[in-house]
Amino acid sequence: MFKVYNDAGNLPEMWDDLAGDNPFLKRDSLQNLEQLNPCNQSYHLNQEKNIVLVSYKLKLDLLTFSKYLSFKIPVNIIGIPMSVSKCGYSICCPRNKVDVSKYVKSLKGFYLILNSDDEFKIAKGSTLPTCKIAIRWNSFDDYLKSMRSHYRHRVKKALRRFSGTEIKELQDNKLFDKEMYNLYLNVYENSNEKLEKLPIRFFKNYPSKILTFISNGEVIAFIQLVENGDELIFLLGGFQHDINHKYDLYMNMLLLIIRYGIENGYKCIDLGQTAEETKMKLGALQQPKSMYIHHSNPVLSILFDRLAGRFSYKHYEIVHTVFKGEEDENPVGKMS
Repeated sequence: MFKVYNDAGNLPEMWDDLAGDNPFLKRDSLQNLEQLNPCNQSYHLNQEKNIVLVSYKLKLDLLTFSKYLSFKIPVNIIGIPMSVSKCGYSICCPRNKVDVSKYVKSLKGFYLILNSDDEFKIAKGSTLPTCKIAIRWNSFDDYLKSMRSHYRHRVKKALRRFSGTEIKELQDNKLFDKEMYNLYLNVYENSNEKLEKLPIRFFKNYPSKILTFISNGEVIAFIQLVENGDELIFLLGGFQHDINHKYDLYMNMLLLIIRYGIENGYKCIDLGQTAEETKMKLGALQQPKSMYIHHSNPVLSILFDRLAGRFSYKHYEIVHTVFKGEEDENPVGKMS
């Protein structure tokens, strides 16, 4: 039996235990998000089966991954109400997947499970994969030396374009200003995979580390990081698109995250979703993610089941063997 809460402050202490190693499912994080990004969040707890789910409401374009079509509809999303690759549920035991499937099918309206690693008996599609890189180097120089020459050449070219740029950590996230927020909006508006747009108060108040990139006294980019034990998570970022090529901004943002992860002793970096090609050329690997679609109207449910592929993301399929000692390079995967 599931109990539904509408206030994260009322969740029992056991919720955090069931949330496991997902920092965004913890009660503190959920309470923050209620204040910083309110979107009718609900929290579903099955204490007997050790299952927790988070849902929120959003008007979503189901054909986000289509180049030519749009279909916006109010949706209940089972996920974290900000753009992260972590899922919005924890089932603790694989056999509980059946209970989750039955529960979602019992709910009224349109439900979408995002960023799942599990198999549910619900109409299935593919969503953006997560890009992760395992840290096995003692220094950033070791990381560069481990690369095949053409990948290393591309990285060094990017680093040269970035020379002279100052990197500063915000000592207080409340210093995150309108100019920095506009960098985030710049990325959001140019994205093909839009979900929710976060307000400036999120960056000012959500517990995280924000690093800024400064050139000629102007902030031209920033990255927002969350530390999760041995894992470093790239949460969000922003940059000036019109000077991206001049500074190789996006690649240098990713390189800074990798450098930071190596130098601070992390074992894994979650580089998030989108821009898989660039991330894979820096040594990240894709971890496929699924989404599940259900509507309480049986006719619509059957329709979504048949059309799930139309809602799916088409994965980047070229394999890049970035590091020495890996299998021979696939010619079509070489860096340009």
